[in-house]
Amino acid sequence: MRKDLVSIILVNYNSTQYLIDAVKSIHKQCTDVDYEIIVVDNASPDNGSVLLRKTFGDKITLIENTENVGFGGANNVGYKASQGEYVFFLNPDTLLLNNAISIFLDFMKMHKEDKIGGIGTILSDAQGQPINSYGDFITCDSVIKSYRKQKYKEKLSFNDEAFSVDFITGADLFTTRSVLEEVGLFDTRFFMYCEEVDLQKRMADAGYNRMIIPKARILHYDGGSYTKTQKRSARRRLEYGRSQIVYIKKHYSILSYFLFRLRFAFYRLPAVFNPYYSLKDNLNYLKLLLF
Repeated sequence: MRKDLVSIILVNYNSTQYLIDAVKSIHKQCTDVDYEIIVVDNASPDNGSVLLRKTFGDKITLIENTENVGFGGANNVGYKASQGEYVFFLNPDTLLLNNAISIFLDFMKMHKEDKIGGIGTILSDAQGQPINSYGDFITCDSVIKSYRKQKYKEKLSFNDEAFSVDFITGADLFTTRSVLEEVGLFDTRFFMYCEEVDLQKRMADAGYNRMIIPKARILHYDGGSYTKTQKRSARRRLEYGRSQIVYIKKHYSILSYFLFRLRFAFYRLPAVFNPYYSLKDNLNYLKLLLF
């Protein structure tokens, strides 16, 4: 571990051009911090590793996975290659709009005695509007309500006051090596979705706070790895539901999990007849609901 070094870890899956812009924004904005950039390519079909090497050379550490091991799994690979006392998990489809890393680092140093597990900021979209940046921990009821269109969405706004949250989205999670060594890395049972919620639930269980620091400004394109069509893919639908089920099973009692599975199957059964997806895709979703 190198004291005061920030290890910035980005996972690339078919989002190479976004990632190149993200790395360039780090070089531009991060002027007074000792940092390393680790890019983990998750077997991207766009063959982005060649372009990344050509663009950055030895300015980044590039790790090429031979298969897609998921978001959390790839971040774990990056972490194991890192050297910093501080670790910043950053999505590839982001841009630093100010010296956010320095702001995060200064905050962590100033609050070393406050047992803070992770910090992030209120992200903005390409139009400068605040977007999904944090949330409440997943519960049996919240999962069901989200499918019943009853989920309350808080209106976000930028301000200068730091505040506590249940979890920070995985797009910009700044933490420390000591916290990760204590609570563990990402659980690879979550291929995508809910992995950052699970990690920060373990932080909370260990007594660590999570906070939003709005002074840091980061743009998030939100889904840069996927086209509009892919965002509605059967794989993403399946993985989202599977991750929710894994989370409930991990963090709740057997009885709560059993009752949740019954309710989940009841409310999601109509999705099995969604004409947008193929018969095979809908059958796979039915298997998820029943088994």
